[in-house]
Amino acid sequence: MSPLLPGSWVLAPAMLAIGAIAVAIVAGVLLARRRARLAARTLVYGVTVLAVLATLTSGGLHAYVALPWLAVLIVAGLMFRLRESVPVCLVAVLTAFFIEIWRAVVNPLPALWAIREPPLGMTFSITALLAVVLLHLSVQQTIERRIAAALSNAEKERDRRIMLDQAQELHLMFGGLPVAVALYDADAVLRYANDPYLSLLGKTLPECLAHSMTDLWPRRASMLAAPHFATAARGKPGTYSFSFTLPDGTTREFDVFVAPTTPGEDGRFDSLVLMLDRTDSLRMERALAERETMYSAVVDHAPIAILTQVDGLISYANPAALMMLSAEWSGRAVGRPFSEFIIEADRAAVRDRIAMLADAPGFAEFRHHRLVALNSQVRDVELAAISVTRDGKQLVELFCVDVTERRLTEEKVRQLNETLELRVAERTAELEAFTTSVSHDLRAPARQVMSAADIMLRKLEQPDGNVKPMLTALHATAERMNRTIDALLELSRLGRAGIVQSVWPLGVMVEEIRSELSADLHSRNLVWRIEALPRVYADPQLIRMVMVNLIGNALKFTRHKPMSIIEIWSEEFEHMTAVCVRDNGAGFDMNNVDKLFQMFTRLHSNRDFEGTGVGLAHCRRIIERHGGKISAYGEPGQGATVRFTLPREIRREPPAARTQQ
Repeated sequence: MSPLLPGSWVLAPAMLAIGAIAVAIVAGVLLARRRARLAARTLVYGVTVLAVLATLTSGGLHAYVALPWLAVLIVAGLMFRLRESVPVCLVAVLTAFFIEIWRAVVNPLPALWAIREPPLGMTFSITALLAVVLLHLSVQQTIERRIAAALSNAEKERDRRIMLDQAQELHLMFGGLPVAVALYDADAVLRYANDPYLSLLGKTLPECLAHSMTDLWPRRASMLAAPHFATAARGKPGTYSFSFTLPDGTTREFDVFVAPTTPGEDGRFDSLVLMLDRTDSLRMERALAERETMYSAVVDHAPIAILTQVDGLISYANPAALMMLSAEWSGRAVGRPFSEFIIEADRAAVRDRIAMLADAPGFAEFRHHRLVALNSQVRDVELAAISVTRDGKQLVELFCVDVTERRLTEEKVRQLNETLELRVAERTAELEAFTTSVSHDLRAPARQVMSAADIMLRKLEQPDGNVKPMLTALHATAERMNRTIDALLELSRLGRAGIVQSVWPLGVMVEEIRSELSADLHSRNLVWRIEALPRVYADPQLIRMVMVNLIGNALKFTRHKPMSIIEIWSEEFEHMTAVCVRDNGAGFDMNNVDKLFQMFTRLHSNRDFEGTGVGLAHCRRIIERHGGKISAYGEPGQGATVRFTLPREIRREPPAARTQQ
């Protein structure tokens, strides 16, 4: 035992004694006022606090403290509910347990006061007295509770019978209504509810009468309704909306009206409740709003022009329509009749057809029309219209599809088809010429070879037979056949060759060709007149074939002239470059100029000038594949001029230069 502090042996017991007296006095006063439950709680909690103080100040738990404390806790377990008695007992047990653990392990508690252990009889008497008092309070509390419950049940049963009688009367008034109706008193206790209201709760009227709104409805619904019931109790109506899940699992939306009725003796009003189910109407409104939103989104982003006309004037035009009409903003199109944008020839017919739709609902397809935009640009459109009724007015919805590009494409396709037909005709003519050439230029040499071979066989039988002249003629015939075959192969290669265009100097190429072709013609009197030639934009390999053919023809057809003159020059135009080759040779009759560029066609006999008749046809095909044209002019004995054109290079300006312009 720790040494006593000075004066503590008097102070600590005195404080505990005063506390015990105070607890006893308070409990007695409460008991005298017939508050047994509150008196019992005062004794239990007061004795518990005093026991804890006595344990802490006396150095540990002693028998004279433990026994009364235990008796109080046992009776508390009998008197109180489980949720109240268990925490009290746990606090007592844990407090005593930790005090003793501290005392045994860490350090003994300081004893502020110490007395000898009192006699067992005194401890037993105090414990028994406390137990008897608490048991008496417990019994009295139980009796009072049962009496109060019996009285309350009797009053509730009486009130319930009265409410049932009143409900029968109210049912005559509200029972046949299709809306949910209920009557609550000023304290929000149900007095009547019709069948639609009871179906929301999933209960019968006897089950619901005399129950408060918070007992009948879920917490969220009751909390939402409570302020409005309080307002109605003061004589002011209220309205609110809420969603509620029915017993079958469906969720419904309600508008609730709470109106005050007759006032009571205390001046507070009963509440009449009407619940209107707006679920279907709200769903329709939401579906309509979603439909309107979807319609607006579809119309605003539609790739076709959509316009609305009311009373003969445009009231709406979507962005595609504004773009079609070249209107920067809707004000330039709205307020004008749509027929103003149709060309004059069709304007009256379109105006009358729209007027007919405005008078009689229906659908009309106007088909193809021409539309004049605000910037005077004419567009090809396909027009359709439908008449609808909205907000009591007859609207005409116009749908326009811009088919300008499609018609241009169709026109291009038509032109291409015509060009294709011309090309097919040309290829057919070439094929016919090819067949004629094969049958003439190849079969005739073949017959000559066979005839020469037959003559040589007969001469070989003669002693003095000389076959050298026949072999020479046979060799010439074979060379002619070989040239024809080479021309056919060249024609086939040209048809498969692609065009790779670039910019290169034509003058350098002409000089190279002149040197190559005139290398073996030193015995001839040749005069070359070649002007400065430009750089051209073309395929160098194919244009070389053209120049070789033209310069070679000029050399060939001037061989019988005492002085051969060959001129080459060029002419520059805005989009084209023309190249001309002239000679003073044999020339040709202009009546046969159309045959000059045909395949396998020759205007001179093979005895005068050798050839296959495909050179100029090659040139025409090459020039036309470049996008140019080739022509010729000549006079018999006066020479000929061949002229071809090539498109100039398309120079694309850089973006910065175009922006500055």
